[in-house]
Amino acid sequence: MKVEPWVRVAIMVIATLVILGIAQVFTGSPLPKEPREAIIFQNALLLIVLGSAILEHHFTKPADSVINSLMGLITLSSVYRAAPTIPWSLAAGYCGVVFVMSSACVAASSTQPLTGWRTWIGKHTYRPSIVFGRSRVLFSIVFLSGLWFFYSAQEPVTVALILFWGLFLSLWPLHIPELITSWFQKEVPISMSRGEIVRIDNPNISRVVLDGEAKWTNSGPKICILPDGQAHWMRPIYSQFQEGKLLGTGLITALKMAGISGKKNSVFDPPKDIECPSEASLNQALGGGINAIFVGFVVERSTIPAIRFETVDSDSCYDGMLVWVSIKGKKVYYQITSGETSEESFAGDKHGYQVAVAVQLGTLEEGEGFKKYDWLPSMNTPVFAASPDHPLDINAIREGEFCLGNIPMSEIKVGGDFYAGYNYHTAILGVTGSGKTELAFDLIRHSVCKGLKVVCIDLTAQYEGKLNDLNPVDLSVSQENAEKLSEKLFEVETGKYGAGDEKKALAEFSETLRDDVAQAIEQFLTDNEGSGLGIIRLEEISNTKATLWITELFMTCLLKYARENPENCPKSLMVVEEAHTVMPEPSAMGLGDFDSRGLVGKIAQIALQGRKYGVGLLVVAQRTATVSKTILTQCNSIISFTCYDDTSLGFLKNIYGPEHVAIIPNLPMRQAVAFGPWIRTKRPIVFEVPYDPGKDTNV
Repeated sequence: MKVEPWVRVAIMVIATLVILGIAQVFTGSPLPKEPREAIIFQNALLLIVLGSAILEHHFTKPADSVINSLMGLITLSSVYRAAPTIPWSLAAGYCGVVFVMSSACVAASSTQPLTGWRTWIGKHTYRPSIVFGRSRVLFSIVFLSGLWFFYSAQEPVTVALILFWGLFLSLWPLHIPELITSWFQKEVPISMSRGEIVRIDNPNISRVVLDGEAKWTNSGPKICILPDGQAHWMRPIYSQFQEGKLLGTGLITALKMAGISGKKNSVFDPPKDIECPSEASLNQALGGGINAIFVGFVVERSTIPAIRFETVDSDSCYDGMLVWVSIKGKKVYYQITSGETSEESFAGDKHGYQVAVAVQLGTLEEGEGFKKYDWLPSMNTPVFAASPDHPLDINAIREGEFCLGNIPMSEIKVGGDFYAGYNYHTAILGVTGSGKTELAFDLIRHSVCKGLKVVCIDLTAQYEGKLNDLNPVDLSVSQENAEKLSEKLFEVETGKYGAGDEKKALAEFSETLRDDVAQAIEQFLTDNEGSGLGIIRLEEISNTKATLWITELFMTCLLKYARENPENCPKSLMVVEEAHTVMPEPSAMGLGDFDSRGLVGKIAQIALQGRKYGVGLLVVAQRTATVSKTILTQCNSIISFTCYDDTSLGFLKNIYGPEHVAIIPNLPMRQAVAFGPWIRTKRPIVFEVPYDPGKDTNV
C-alpha cells in the first residue's frame, strides 16, 4: 500500500520532537553543543529519522549511499580526538568503504549501456552500496558507535536512546505507516471497467474478456476486484481473440489495494493518482525476487525431475538457461533443455504458444551447490529468470575447488572438489573443436597444483607444449626401443606356426623394457622436489599393438608400485588422450587377434583396480563407440561436449537421462553437460567454459 506523504512527515515531526525531548531531559538543552552529545542527538538519530521517513521511503540508490557515507564521515570527524581510537577507526572505516564502493558504482553507471570494466564494477558494487549505505544501517552504526564511545550500558540515557532507536526502526517492518494511512484513507470507487474475469485457474492465472479499448501489455499492472471484493494488483501476460472478443490472460499477485471499490470480477486501469507497484515489487510478490524477470508459468505434464512452462516472450528463453520457481517459500532452480510449440483451444479459437522443458537442479546452497528438491510446483506457478543486468552470482563451489565453468548467462560456477574425487575416474567426451582437451589441460594443472602426480599418455603431440609451464618429465619409451618393440611384434605376427622363437625374443625384450619403465615410474613418483607431471608420448608409434603394449606396461608398473608401496606412493592420476587408440572397444576397432584383446582386457582390469590403490583415471575421447565400455562404465563422472553419433548418445542417455541427451547435439562450442560424484550437483547440469582468447579450443 502507498504511504501518504503526510504520514511520513508526521512520523518525522513526532520522532524529532521525541529526540529533542530526550536531549532536554538528559543534557539540559534540546540542541546539545558538546560534540559527544551532538553526534548522537543532532546527527545520528536525526539522520536516521530523516533518511527513513523522507529521503529513502521507497529504496536506497547508490547516490543516496554516497551522501549517507559522506555525512557519516563528517559526523565522526567531529569527535575524532574525543573518541577511543580503535572503535572510532572501525566506524569511520565502515563509512569510508561504503563511500568508495557507492562512488565507484555511481561513476561506473554514469554511462549507459554498461560495457567492459564498468559492467564488472557496477555488478559488484551495486548491491553492497544500497544495502550497507542505506540510512537505517549506516547511521545506526554511527549512533551505536557514539553510545559505545561515550556512555555505559547502565546509564539511563543509554536505555532511553536504545529504546527510541529500536521502536523507530520497528515502525517500517511492522508496516505501521501503511496502517496509519489505511485509517484515514477513503474508499475510492472505480467505475470504468476494462474487462470481466471469466475464469481463474488455481492459484493465480485469470482469463479476462476485455473491452475494445483495453490495452493488455506487460508495460503496466492492472487492478482486479475478485468475488470477495478484495482489490489486487494484476500483471497482464498476453491476449488473443476468441469469438470476436479480446481475451486477456494475467497473473493475480498477492499485493492488495486498500480503499478501492468497484464491480466484482472486473479489471480496471489504475487511477492516475494511485502509485503503481514497480516491476521489482510485482516480481517479489509473485515469488521471483527483486532482480528477476518473469518468463512464464508452469503448465500440465510437469514432473518432479522436469517442469514444463508456457513462455511469455518467445525471445526470452534459450537452451541451458537457469530459471526458478518458488515452492513452499524456497527457490527451486531448473535448467532449460528443450522447447516445443503447443496450442490451447478457447471455445473453438486456438492460442498458439511455446512450452519450455526445464530439468530440476534443486535448491542452491552457498558453497554446497545444488541439492535435489523432493516435489514439484503447482500448476500456473510463475517461473523467473535473472535479469540480464543482474546475473545470479552465488558461490556454489568452495574456494580452491575446480571450476568447470559457469551456468550460461550467470555467474554461478559449476565444479567441485576434483582432488577428493579424482579416483572415481572421469571421462571427457566431445567432437574435435568442442573444447574437451583444453578442459583436460585445466584439470591437469589443478591436479598438479593440489599435489597429485599426473601421468599423461599423449598421442596428439600437444601436451608437452601446452603444459610446458609445469616443467613436465618425459617418461616416454625411447624411439629406438619403440621401433624394436614394433619389429618384434611384427615378427610374432609373421613368424612360422606358433612363432615360438619370436615370442621368446619378445618376452625377453619386454622384460627389459618393463624394468626400464618401472624404474622411470618409481623415480617420477618418489621425486618430491621435481615436477608433478609426467608425459608419455606415443604419437610416433604407428603400430597399434605396440601402442597398446606400451600403455599396458606403464599402467601395470604404476599400479604395481602403488600396490606395493601404499605408504610412500603419492596419489596419482593417469590421463589418457585419444582413449579410443589405447583403450579401444575390440569389436569396434577390428582387433581380431587374441593378443590385442588380451591387452585391452588387461588395461581395463588395471583401471578397475586403480581406485583401491589411489590411482585415478581421466579419459579423453571423441566417441564412446570406440572406447572400451568396461572402462567407460567405471568413470563415475562424465563431462560431455557436443556429440552426434547414436552410440555415444545412447550411452550418455543412461548417465544423464533423455532430457539432457536431447540437448547435447545442439551444444555450442565450450558448452557441456556434467554429472558425477565430485561435481556439486545432484543432477546433470549444463555449463559454459568462459572464453579465453589465449586458448586454442580446436582440440
